[in-house]
Amino acid sequence: MSLAEQRWLRLFTLCALFFAQGIPWGFFAITLPGHLSDRGLELAALGSVQAMSYWPYVFKWAGGPLIDLVAIPRLGRRRPWIVFAQGMMAVTVLAMVAIDDVAAQLDFLLALVLVHTSFNALQNVATDALAIDLLDPRERGRANGFMYGSKWAGGMVGGFGLSFVLGHWGFHAAVLVQAILLGAVLAVPLLVRERASGPPPEPSKPREVWAVLRRVYAMRSPWLAALMMLVMTISTGMLSVVAARLYVYELHWKQEDYGFLVGGVGLFFGFVGSTVAGFFADWVGHRRLAAIASVLLGVGWVVFALREQWWHVHAFIYALAILEPTAQAIMIVAMWSVCMAVSVKKTAATQFAAYTSLTSLSQIIGARLLAPHVHDWWSYSGIYLAAAAFQIAIIAILPFIDAQQVRRIPE
Repeated sequence: MSLAEQRWLRLFTLCALFFAQGIPWGFFAITLPGHLSDRGLELAALGSVQAMSYWPYVFKWAGGPLIDLVAIPRLGRRRPWIVFAQGMMAVTVLAMVAIDDVAAQLDFLLALVLVHTSFNALQNVATDALAIDLLDPRERGRANGFMYGSKWAGGMVGGFGLSFVLGHWGFHAAVLVQAILLGAVLAVPLLVRERASGPPPEPSKPREVWAVLRRVYAMRSPWLAALMMLVMTISTGMLSVVAARLYVYELHWKQEDYGFLVGGVGLFFGFVGSTVAGFFADWVGHRRLAAIASVLLGVGWVVFALREQWWHVHAFIYALAILEPTAQAIMIVAMWSVCMAVSVKKTAATQFAAYTSLTSLSQIIGARLLAPHVHDWWSYSGIYLAAAAFQIAIIAILPFIDAQQVRRIPE
């Protein structure tokens, strides 16, 4: 079966691979911080877990040139990298069964999270490159919505599903279930081909990659897109750590309840937001949709901060848990479409990986650099107000990004 000739198969494969990326994301971002909070660990430890699960994504641009330049023609240009990375994702998660006490063996846990996420990031780079290679420009908005929606669905499994498993059967059971799921997804790239016949496009030569990148980054819009990707999730990265501490430690939520809130309800609406963005991004406009979502996110945090007396009302908390991932998913899908528009096929892995690396760096700035310190500066309400002000201010960058500049570069 060929991805190039079968549209449904192309979308299914891309979605399956993004689903696999989402399972560990949900586990490391929701299940594990909740478990560590329940064990009494401080914000610095929670931020370290978040950082280890994002650092490889910051440097995944380094894998871009390798994937653009090295291929096994008879197996496909991107597929061998996907198979290798997906297999190692399953192996490195399975290695976590060696941990008996996550609090006492935190350094070992962090090392395994870092190694696993390195392969997760490599799979992501190769999958993004496959998408740019095979997707028609007219289907990119919808495909981006489905792909990122699938990552949110995987996050639901890793966040809510594995929180449930951990709460009832323990850490080792959650790790084993995760490894089995990642191994099952490996069957998808093993059973499909990129093209039905003929050789794949020749890998780019280093001189060609460098020449195209020089032309791309001589323009203003690719740099502004990079800046937007760098700043757009700083607030959400910071609040993901602060919220775990607030709900589990301060408001005394149980691990399973917090996992259901963020990893169940929250990620379900992230999936909904991604799907909605996929249908409307091309119609509304990618930049306009990103701005609308960013403003909605900021307004939601303002309302939350000004109604501290309602924080013990579960309906109020659930309203925020619905708004946050919905707006965030719409914003990211819209920005992905902007970044695809300012990328070219010859350097797809290198250029798009650089953009999405900046999103991960944005998360780390919020989770590791800001989150451990913000409580020394502000109350919980003040933290949410500061995050809201920054989130709304950054949309000033968007009107100056013009994808038409890059389209003048010949493929």
